[in-house]
Amino acid sequence: MSYLYRNSFSTIYEANVGSIVKINDSKSKYDNQQMYLQSGTFNGYCYKDYNNFKNYPNEVCYIAESSFDDLLFVDYVNENKEKLINEGGISTANSIKEEIRKTLEYEEYYYIYQKDGIVHTIEAKDFDDELINLFADIVFDIVDWQCTSSFISEKDWCDEINNYYSKKLNREEIEL
Repeated sequence: MSYLYRNSFSTIYEANVGSIVKINDSKSKYDNQQMYLQSGTFNGYCYKDYNNFKNYPNEVCYIAESSFDDLLFVDYVNENKEKLINEGGISTANSIKEEIRKTLEYEEYYYIYQKDGIVHTIEAKDFDDELINLFADIVFDIVDWQCTSSFISEKDWCDEINNYYSKKLNREEIEL
Protein backbone atom coordinates (compact mmCIF):
# COMPACT_ATOMS: atom_id res chain seq x y z
CA MET A 1 0.00 0.00 0.00
CA SER A 2 1.25 3.46 -0.83
CA TYR A 3 2.29 5.97 1.80
CA LEU A 4 -0.29 8.29 0.24
CA TYR A 5 -2.98 6.83 2.47
CA ARG A 6 -5.20 9.69 3.60
CA ASN A 7 -6.23 9.71 7.22
CA SER A 8 -9.94 10.23 7.82
CA PHE A 9 -10.12 11.62 11.33
CA SER A 10 -13.47 13.13 12.25
CA THR A 11 -12.34 15.37 15.10
CA ILE A 12 -9.26 17.34 15.98
CA TYR A 13 -8.35 15.11 18.92
CA GLU A 14 -8.61 11.85 16.98
CA ALA A 15 -6.01 13.23 14.57
CA ASN A 16 -3.31 13.05 17.22
CA VAL A 17 -0.84 10.19 16.89
CA GLY A 18 1.55 9.54 19.72
CA SER A 19 1.65 11.36 23.02
CA ILE A 20 3.79 13.19 25.53
CA VAL A 21 4.35 11.24 28.72
CA LYS A 22 5.95 12.12 32.04
CA ILE A 23 8.41 9.62 33.46
CA ASN A 24 7.48 8.72 37.02
CA ASP A 25 10.33 6.63 38.33
CA SER A 26 12.30 7.99 41.26
CA LYS A 27 15.07 5.47 40.53
CA SER A 28 15.58 6.81 37.01
CA LYS A 29 17.76 9.75 36.07
CA TYR A 30 14.86 10.78 33.82
CA ASP A 31 12.33 11.02 36.65
CA ASN A 32 9.79 13.85 36.11
CA GLN A 33 10.95 14.53 32.56
CA GLN A 34 8.50 14.59 29.69
CA MET A 35 9.19 12.74 26.48
CA TYR A 36 7.51 12.21 23.13
CA LEU A 37 6.15 8.77 22.38
CA GLN A 38 5.45 7.62 18.86
CA SER A 39 2.40 5.63 17.93
CA GLY A 40 1.50 3.32 15.09
CA THR A 41 -0.09 4.54 11.88
CA PHE A 42 -1.12 2.74 8.72
CA ASN A 43 2.46 2.76 7.37
CA GLY A 44 4.74 3.14 10.35
CA TYR A 45 5.30 5.17 13.50
CA CYS A 46 5.30 8.91 14.16
CA TYR A 47 4.14 11.63 16.52
CA LYS A 48 1.46 14.13 15.43
CA ASP A 49 -0.17 16.94 17.34
CA TYR A 50 -3.08 18.38 15.37
CA ASN A 51 -3.73 21.10 17.95
CA ASN A 52 -0.19 22.46 17.58
CA PHE A 53 -0.43 22.24 13.80
CA LYS A 54 -3.64 24.27 13.69
CA ASN A 55 -3.17 26.64 16.63
CA TYR A 56 0.53 26.93 17.51
CA PRO A 57 2.49 27.08 14.23
CA ASN A 58 5.91 27.34 15.89
CA GLU A 59 5.45 24.35 18.20
CA VAL A 60 6.38 20.76 17.34
CA CYS A 61 3.46 19.14 15.55
CA TYR A 62 5.15 16.21 13.78
CA ILE A 63 8.06 13.88 14.47
CA ALA A 64 9.06 11.31 11.84
CA GLU A 65 9.76 7.69 12.69
CA SER A 66 13.49 8.11 12.01
CA SER A 67 13.88 10.63 14.83
CA PHE A 68 12.86 8.15 17.48
CA ASP A 69 16.20 6.35 17.33
CA ASP A 70 17.06 8.45 20.40
CA LEU A 71 14.91 9.34 23.39
CA LEU A 72 13.12 12.57 22.55
CA PHE A 73 12.65 14.56 25.70
CA VAL A 74 10.39 17.61 25.37
CA ASP A 75 12.96 19.94 26.96
CA TYR A 76 15.71 18.69 24.64
CA VAL A 77 13.50 19.09 21.57
CA ASN A 78 12.48 22.62 22.58
CA GLU A 79 16.08 23.63 23.27
CA ASN A 80 17.28 22.19 19.92
CA LYS A 81 14.18 22.69 17.80
CA GLU A 82 15.82 24.67 15.01
CA LYS A 83 18.66 22.15 14.65
CA LEU A 84 16.25 19.19 14.71
CA ILE A 85 14.01 20.84 12.11
CA ASN A 86 17.02 21.43 9.86
CA GLU A 87 17.95 17.74 10.22
CA GLY A 88 14.46 16.94 8.92
CA GLY A 89 12.86 14.68 11.48
CA ILE A 90 10.87 17.23 13.45
CA SER A 91 8.40 19.76 12.08
CA THR A 92 6.24 22.68 13.06
CA ALA A 93 3.40 24.03 10.92
CA ASN A 94 5.61 26.95 9.89
CA SER A 95 8.57 24.71 9.07
CA ILE A 96 6.33 22.55 6.85
CA LYS A 97 5.22 25.67 4.96
CA GLU A 98 8.84 26.77 4.60
CA GLU A 99 9.84 23.31 3.33
CA ILE A 100 7.09 23.49 0.73
CA ARG A 101 8.27 26.89 -0.49
CA LYS A 102 11.91 25.78 -0.53
CA THR A 103 11.28 22.42 -2.23
CA LEU A 104 9.04 23.84 -4.95
CA GLU A 105 10.89 27.16 -5.35
CA TYR A 106 12.24 26.49 -8.85
CA GLU A 107 9.33 24.40 -10.15
CA GLU A 108 6.89 25.51 -12.81
CA TYR A 109 3.32 24.26 -12.95
CA TYR A 110 0.39 24.49 -15.31
CA TYR A 111 -3.30 24.90 -14.74
CA ILE A 112 -6.23 25.12 -17.11
CA TYR A 113 -8.65 27.99 -16.90
CA GLN A 114 -11.90 26.05 -17.24
CA LYS A 115 -13.94 28.86 -18.80
CA ASP A 116 -11.87 29.15 -21.98
CA GLY A 117 -9.63 26.05 -21.72
CA ILE A 118 -6.42 28.12 -21.85
CA VAL A 119 -3.41 26.60 -20.11
CA HIS A 120 -1.56 29.00 -17.80
CA THR A 121 1.90 28.69 -16.31
CA ILE A 122 2.79 29.62 -12.75
CA GLU A 123 6.10 29.37 -10.97
CA ALA A 124 5.95 27.92 -7.48
CA LYS A 125 7.73 30.97 -6.08
CA ASP A 126 4.55 32.89 -6.98
CA PHE A 127 2.17 30.64 -5.02
CA ASP A 128 0.07 32.63 -2.57
CA ASP A 129 -0.21 31.83 1.15
CA GLU A 130 -3.63 30.25 0.69
CA LEU A 131 -2.18 27.59 -1.63
CA ILE A 132 0.84 26.99 0.63
CA ASN A 133 -1.55 26.53 3.57
CA LEU A 134 -3.56 24.03 1.53
CA PHE A 135 -0.38 22.10 0.75
CA ALA A 136 0.65 22.16 4.43
CA ASP A 137 -2.75 20.74 5.42
CA ILE A 138 -2.31 17.93 2.90
CA VAL A 139 1.22 17.17 4.09
CA PHE A 140 0.20 17.04 7.75
CA ASP A 141 -2.88 14.95 7.04
CA ILE A 142 -1.14 12.37 4.89
CA VAL A 143 2.45 12.03 6.14
CA ASP A 144 2.57 9.29 8.73
CA TRP A 145 6.12 8.03 9.19
CA GLN A 146 8.60 9.73 6.86
CA CYS A 147 10.23 13.14 6.98
CA THR A 148 7.95 15.87 5.68
CA SER A 149 10.60 17.07 3.21
CA SER A 150 10.71 13.61 1.62
CA PHE A 151 6.96 13.53 1.27
CA ILE A 152 6.85 17.08 -0.18
CA SER A 153 9.46 16.31 -2.83
CA GLU A 154 7.85 12.98 -3.79
CA LYS A 155 4.28 14.29 -4.02
CA ASP A 156 2.89 15.32 -7.40
CA TRP A 157 1.10 18.60 -6.67
CA CYS A 158 -0.41 19.09 -10.16
CA ASP A 159 -3.98 18.08 -9.34
CA GLU A 160 -4.10 20.29 -6.25
CA ILE A 161 -2.70 23.26 -8.17
CA ASN A 162 -5.12 22.81 -11.04
CA ASN A 163 -8.12 22.49 -8.67
CA TYR A 164 -6.99 25.46 -6.58
CA TYR A 165 -6.61 27.81 -9.53
CA SER A 166 -9.84 26.63 -11.16
CA LYS A 167 -11.75 27.48 -7.97
CA LYS A 168 -9.83 30.70 -7.36
CA LEU A 169 -10.37 32.03 -10.89
CA ASN A 170 -14.03 31.07 -10.72
CA ARG A 171 -14.35 32.90 -7.37
CA GLU A 172 -12.65 35.99 -8.76
CA GLU A 173 -14.90 35.96 -11.79
CA ILE A 174 -18.04 35.78 -9.61
CA GLU A 175 -16.78 38.72 -7.50
CA LEU A 176 -16.43 40.89 -10.62
